[in-house]
Amino acid sequence: MPTIRVVDKGVEVPSQGADPILFVLWDNRVTITSICGGNCSCGACNIEVLEGMENLNPVSDEEARVLSKIKRQGPNVRLACQCVPNGDVAIRIVPED
Repeated sequence: MPTIRVVDKGVEVPSQGADPILFVLWDNRVTITSICGGNCSCGACNIEVLEGMENLNPVSDEEARVLSKIKRQGPNVRLACQCVPNGDVAIRIVPED
């Protein structure tokens, strides 16, 4: 079972099934903002992947478009609503500006 380690909050949560990181965190009462409810349109759930990028699904065209719109591009920046872990990952929740 993959584990999501949220470095800035000091918590680890198990990830079961094919749920995106956003919903796994919500299910485990870890606070992360999403204005659109996980529909890949607001970009508020952007995270920095510190370890385990290879354990996430590839970035979709829609996710890349939203990241570009919010000016949060980079090799380790993802939207939590779009990341489905298939192995352990360590992330930092990027605070809103």
